[in-house]
Amino acid sequence: MSMKVFKAGRGVEGKRRGGILRPVLLAVLVILLLLLAYLVLPFGGQRAVLLGSDASAGGASRADTIVVTKAGGGMLAVPRDTLVDIPGVGEDKINAAFAAGGPELTVATVENLTGVPVGNYVVVNFGGVKDIVDAMGGITVEVEEPIKVGIEGQRVSIPAGTRELDGLQALAYVRYRGGPTADIGRIGRQQKFLRELAQESTSPSNLLRLPATARATWRNIDTNMNPLGAARFAIRTRLSGIEEAELYPGTPQYIEGISYWVPDKQAGAEVVARTVE
Repeated sequence: MSMKVFKAGRGVEGKRRGGILRPVLLAVLVILLLLLAYLVLPFGGQRAVLLGSDASAGGASRADTIVVTKAGGGMLAVPRDTLVDIPGVGEDKINAAFAAGGPELTVATVENLTGVPVGNYVVVNFGGVKDIVDAMGGITVEVEEPIKVGIEGQRVSIPAGTRELDGLQALAYVRYRGGPTADIGRIGRQQKFLRELAQESTSPSNLLRLPATARATWRNIDTNMNPLGAARFAIRTRLSGIEEAELYPGTPQYIEGISYWVPDKQAGAEVVARTVE
C-alpha cells in the first residue's frame, strides 16, 4: 500500500502562507505604482518661487534671485528691482518683500504681479553653495568672463570658458559683483547656477553622490513643501527639462533718484501665459 509523502514546507501551511503573501505583495506593488504616478504624472499645477538669498553677505536679508517655476512648464525670472505693490507695505522693489515678511510675503507679492497661484517657495542660501557643490563632486558652468575675487580669506581666479568648479570656486561665482554688468551679471550667474545645480544634482552620473548631495542641499534650503512634495516638484521639473528663465518684461527707470525695473503688465501677461500659467 503506497503512502503519500509531503516535502518540508509544503502542504496546507505553505499554501496558507502563499495565499497571504500574494495579496501583501500586490498591495505593496499598487502603493509603489500610485507613489510613482504621484511623483511623475503631470496632474495639477505645481508651482514654486525659487529665491536666492545670501544673508552672510551682510546687510538686510533680501532675495537677489526670484524665479517662478512651474513643474512641467517653464521658468519666469523677476528682476529684484521690479516695482510692485507689496501687500501691507506698499510700493517698493520686489526684493524688499523678503526683508519685510520673508518668503511668504514674497510669494504673495509674486502672485499679485503674475496673477497665478503659487503657494510654494524654496529659499536657497547661497552661503551654503560650497557644501552643496563639494558634496556633488563639482559642477560644470559656462563662465562668460574671467572672475578674480577674494572669498573666505582666499584668492580665487576662474578663467572664462566651460569650467568644472569646486565648492569654493562656485561660491565665488555666485557672489562675484565685478565686471561691466555688476549686480545684473551677479543675478544672471545665480540663475544659471541654480539651473545647472538642478540638472547635475539629479543626473544619473551623480547617483552615488545623491545621498550626500541631498543632505547638503536640505541643510541649505528653506521650503514650505514637505519632503514628498519637494521630491515630486524636483522630479517633474527635471523630467520636463530645465530651461533658461524668461525675464518679466519692463524698463529701467529712476524714480526720485532710485533705480527701478518698471514692469510692462501687458507684455508680462503674455510671458506669464507661456511660462508658468
